[in-house]
Amino acid sequence: MMKILTLILLLVAPQVYARGAKLPVIKNPPVQSQPAPETAPIQDGPYIDHIKTLASESKCISTSWTGRGRAPAGYIKGVALSYARSLCRLKDKSSLSTLMSAQKSTNASKDALTYYQNIFNSLPISLSTAGVEPLRALYTLGMGLGMRESSGSYCEGWDRSAGSNRPSSAAEAGAFQTSYDSMVLSPELSKLYSEYKAAPEKCFLDVFKQGTSCKAPNILGTGPGADYQAFNIACPAFATEYAMTMLRLSRSHYGPINRREAQVVPACHDLLKSVQDFIESDPYACQDI
Repeated sequence: MMKILTLILLLVAPQVYARGAKLPVIKNPPVQSQPAPETAPIQDGPYIDHIKTLASESKCISTSWTGRGRAPAGYIKGVALSYARSLCRLKDKSSLSTLMSAQKSTNASKDALTYYQNIFNSLPISLSTAGVEPLRALYTLGMGLGMRESSGSYCEGWDRSAGSNRPSSAAEAGAFQTSYDSMVLSPELSKLYSEYKAAPEKCFLDVFKQGTSCKAPNILGTGPGADYQAFNIACPAFATEYAMTMLRLSRSHYGPINRREAQVVPACHDLLKSVQDFIESDPYACQDI
């Protein structure tokens, strides 16, 4: 009888110990890989929510843009969040942020900040030193560019006035109307493209959708150029950072910039300054963004 009781205790005791023992705390559990979602998941968090609130309460969101009227609420919020992400890149000293936040160049035919420098002098904002001010100026101008190109619609397709007798690589898409043939200008552009394709949860699509009504994507042609058009629409945060980079590399890509039609709105500059102050005030803000 004693042998039977001993055997039962030996079998049961390890299970009792395991249930009653204090388990170690895993601060950073491994992330299990998941299959790519069919649609980009919603990205949120307290810091993202705060930036959206800053945008909602700003005078920028109620601005009536010349010839365009008010922007979709999601466009102003989405650009503000994209700016915050570029600020976080700057804090990490990424090569992309170095390009975007460089001081104005001497080449007004390529650098949109140099081309618009007289307008920025009236804000006033300094473009002569690399860092947060050129980056903020860039996004202020970029916000005006998106309003001229698409009225702030992330899902804008190719420009029909330019005709369909051209390769898909030359067809523009998205809020900023950038085309695939621009990618040869810098390896930073292809790196950014690969980064976002691998992380669709970073696209802020749910934000940019607010206040915009879209039909089926309007894509010209097939192949890599068509894929790029579709991705500009599906991932507006990518389209935003890509266009901001392009403004430093080749401002001639954008007609509204060449004609100086893209507005620089002080209220939108003020919004971006408040986003910058918020990012700089909290060392954890970039964890969300």
